[in-house]
Amino acid sequence: MRRIFAAIGAALRAAFSAFRFAISIPGRAIAWLLGGTAAPAPVGDSPLVEELKDELENSRAAALAASSEAASKLAAAIRMWCCAALEADGPVPVPAYPQVSRQVAAWLPGLTRNECQTLALAKENEISDHVDGRRTIAGVRPVQRLQPLPAWGPASVMLRTPTPDDATDDAPAPLGMRP
Repeated sequence: MRRIFAAIGAALRAAFSAFRFAISIPGRAIAWLLGGTAAPAPVGDSPLVEELKDELENSRAAALAASSEAASKLAAAIRMWCCAALEADGPVPVPAYPQVSRQVAAWLPGLTRNECQTLALAKENEISDHVDGRRTIAGVRPVQRLQPLPAWGPASVMLRTPTPDDATDDAPAPLGMRP
Protein backbone atom coordinates (compact mmCIF):
# COMPACT_ATOMS: atom_id res chain seq x y z
CA MET A 1 0.00 0.00 0.00
CA ARG A 2 2.85 2.36 0.88
CA ARG A 3 4.49 1.77 -2.49
CA ILE A 4 1.28 2.63 -4.29
CA PHE A 5 0.99 5.96 -2.45
CA ALA A 6 4.67 6.66 -3.12
CA ALA A 7 4.18 6.01 -6.85
CA ILE A 8 1.11 8.27 -6.96
CA GLY A 9 3.04 11.01 -5.12
CA ALA A 10 5.98 10.74 -7.53
CA ALA A 11 3.63 10.97 -10.53
CA LEU A 12 1.93 14.06 -9.09
CA ARG A 13 5.29 15.73 -8.38
CA ALA A 14 6.41 15.08 -11.97
CA ALA A 15 3.14 16.46 -13.39
CA PHE A 16 3.33 19.65 -11.29
CA SER A 17 7.01 20.11 -12.20
CA ALA A 18 6.18 19.89 -15.93
CA PHE A 19 3.26 22.30 -15.45
CA ARG A 20 5.48 24.81 -13.62
CA PHE A 21 8.10 24.57 -16.38
CA ALA A 22 5.44 25.19 -19.06
CA ILE A 23 4.10 28.24 -17.24
CA SER A 24 7.57 29.76 -16.86
CA ILE A 25 8.35 29.60 -20.62
CA PRO A 26 6.65 32.93 -21.53
CA GLY A 27 8.41 34.73 -18.66
CA ARG A 28 11.80 33.40 -19.74
CA ALA A 29 11.12 34.35 -23.34
CA ILE A 30 10.28 37.95 -22.34
CA ALA A 31 13.39 38.15 -20.15
CA TRP A 32 15.49 36.90 -23.09
CA LEU A 33 14.00 39.54 -25.41
CA LEU A 34 14.65 42.34 -22.89
CA GLY A 35 18.29 41.48 -22.37
CA GLY A 36 18.47 38.73 -19.81
CA THR A 37 17.60 38.33 -16.17
CA ALA A 38 18.26 40.62 -13.24
CA ALA A 39 21.76 40.89 -11.84
CA PRO A 40 22.65 38.29 -9.24
CA ALA A 41 22.63 39.27 -5.58
CA PRO A 42 25.91 40.58 -4.18
CA VAL A 43 28.16 37.93 -2.67
CA GLY A 44 28.88 39.59 0.70
CA ASP A 45 26.55 40.84 3.39
CA SER A 46 25.26 44.38 3.34
CA PRO A 47 26.74 46.97 5.71
CA LEU A 48 23.62 46.78 7.89
CA VAL A 49 23.98 43.02 8.28
CA GLU A 50 27.68 43.42 9.12
CA GLU A 51 26.80 46.07 11.72
CA LEU A 52 24.18 43.79 13.27
CA LYS A 53 26.66 40.90 13.38
CA ASP A 54 29.23 43.09 15.16
CA GLU A 55 26.60 44.31 17.62
CA LEU A 56 25.50 40.74 18.34
CA GLU A 57 29.09 39.63 18.86
CA ASN A 58 29.73 42.53 21.25
CA SER A 59 26.58 41.79 23.25
CA ARG A 60 27.55 38.11 23.50
CA ALA A 61 31.01 39.06 24.74
CA ALA A 62 29.51 41.44 27.32
CA ALA A 63 27.06 38.78 28.51
CA LEU A 64 29.87 36.23 28.80
CA ALA A 65 32.01 38.67 30.79
CA ALA A 66 29.12 39.48 33.13
CA SER A 67 28.38 35.78 33.56
CA SER A 68 31.99 34.92 34.39
CA GLU A 69 32.15 37.86 36.83
CA ALA A 70 28.99 36.65 38.58
CA ALA A 71 30.35 33.08 38.73
CA SER A 72 33.61 34.39 40.19
CA LYS A 73 31.74 36.38 42.87
CA LEU A 74 29.62 33.34 43.75
CA ALA A 75 32.70 31.11 44.03
CA ALA A 76 34.40 33.68 46.25
CA ALA A 77 31.31 33.88 48.50
CA ILE A 78 31.22 30.07 48.81
CA ARG A 79 34.93 29.92 49.62
CA MET A 80 34.57 32.70 52.24
CA TRP A 81 31.63 30.86 53.84
CA CYS A 82 33.63 27.63 53.97
CA CYS A 83 36.62 29.40 55.56
CA ALA A 84 34.35 31.08 58.12
CA ALA A 85 32.71 27.74 58.91
CA LEU A 86 36.11 26.09 59.34
CA GLU A 87 37.17 28.89 61.69
CA ALA A 88 33.95 28.57 63.70
CA ASP A 89 34.22 24.76 63.63
CA GLY A 90 30.67 24.45 62.37
CA PRO A 91 28.13 25.95 59.99
CA VAL A 92 27.77 29.74 60.10
CA PRO A 93 24.92 31.92 58.76
CA VAL A 94 24.59 31.77 54.99
CA PRO A 95 25.23 34.96 52.94
CA ALA A 96 22.17 36.96 51.84
CA TYR A 97 20.26 36.12 48.66
CA PRO A 98 21.92 38.47 46.17
CA GLN A 99 25.35 37.02 47.01
CA VAL A 100 24.31 33.37 46.61
CA SER A 101 21.30 31.75 44.99
CA ARG A 102 18.59 30.09 47.03
CA GLN A 103 19.77 26.67 45.90
CA VAL A 104 23.32 27.37 47.11
CA ALA A 105 21.93 28.85 50.34
CA ALA A 106 20.08 25.56 50.97
CA TRP A 107 23.24 23.57 50.14
CA LEU A 108 25.88 25.33 52.26
CA PRO A 109 24.55 24.57 55.79
CA GLY A 110 24.52 20.85 54.99
CA LEU A 111 28.20 20.64 54.04
CA THR A 112 30.54 18.68 56.28
CA ARG A 113 33.95 19.78 57.54
CA ASN A 114 35.77 17.74 54.88
CA GLU A 115 33.63 19.20 52.10
CA CYS A 116 34.32 22.72 53.37
CA GLN A 117 38.05 22.01 53.49
CA THR A 118 37.93 20.75 49.91
CA LEU A 119 35.98 23.80 48.75
CA ALA A 120 38.25 26.21 50.63
CA LEU A 121 41.26 24.78 48.76
CA ALA A 122 39.55 24.63 45.34
CA LYS A 123 40.05 27.21 42.60
CA GLU A 124 37.25 29.63 41.73
CA ASN A 125 36.62 28.08 38.32
CA GLU A 126 36.39 24.60 39.89
CA ILE A 127 33.82 25.87 42.42
CA SER A 128 31.74 27.61 39.75
CA ASP A 129 31.86 24.51 37.53
CA HIS A 130 30.73 22.40 40.51
CA VAL A 131 27.86 24.79 41.29
CA ASP A 132 26.75 24.82 37.64
CA GLY A 133 27.00 21.02 37.45
CA ARG A 134 29.55 20.99 34.63
CA ARG A 135 32.28 19.22 36.65
CA THR A 136 32.09 17.89 40.17
CA ILE A 137 34.73 18.30 42.83
CA ALA A 138 35.73 14.96 44.31
CA GLY A 139 34.48 14.57 47.85
CA VAL A 140 31.85 17.33 47.60
CA ARG A 141 28.18 16.55 47.10
CA PRO A 142 26.44 18.29 44.20
CA VAL A 143 24.47 21.48 44.83
CA GLN A 144 21.11 20.36 46.18
CA ARG A 145 18.95 20.91 49.21
CA LEU A 146 20.84 19.35 52.12
CA GLN A 147 19.68 18.84 55.67
CA PRO A 148 21.39 21.59 57.71
CA LEU A 149 23.93 20.26 60.19
CA PRO A 150 23.55 21.73 63.68
CA ALA A 151 27.27 21.24 64.40
CA TRP A 152 30.19 19.28 63.09
CA GLY A 153 31.54 16.29 64.95
CA PRO A 154 35.15 15.95 66.03
CA ALA A 155 37.83 16.38 63.37
CA SER A 156 38.37 13.26 61.28
CA VAL A 157 42.19 13.42 61.43
CA MET A 158 43.72 13.64 64.87
CA LEU A 159 47.23 15.09 64.76
CA ARG A 160 49.73 13.57 67.13
CA THR A 161 52.04 15.75 69.15
CA PRO A 162 55.72 15.60 68.17
CA THR A 163 58.09 13.64 70.40
CA PRO A 164 61.86 13.94 70.83
CA ASP A 165 62.30 10.86 68.60
CA ASP A 166 60.81 12.82 65.67
CA ALA A 167 63.86 15.09 65.56
CA THR A 168 66.17 12.15 64.74
CA ASP A 169 64.27 11.02 61.64
CA ASP A 170 66.00 11.83 58.34
CA ALA A 171 62.84 12.49 56.28
CA PRO A 172 59.87 13.04 58.55
CA ALA A 173 56.48 12.03 57.29
CA PRO A 174 53.63 14.52 57.50
CA LEU A 175 51.92 14.79 60.87
CA GLY A 176 49.02 12.41 61.29
CA MET A 177 50.66 9.85 58.97
CA ARG A 178 53.17 8.42 61.42
CA PRO A 179 52.59 5.28 63.45
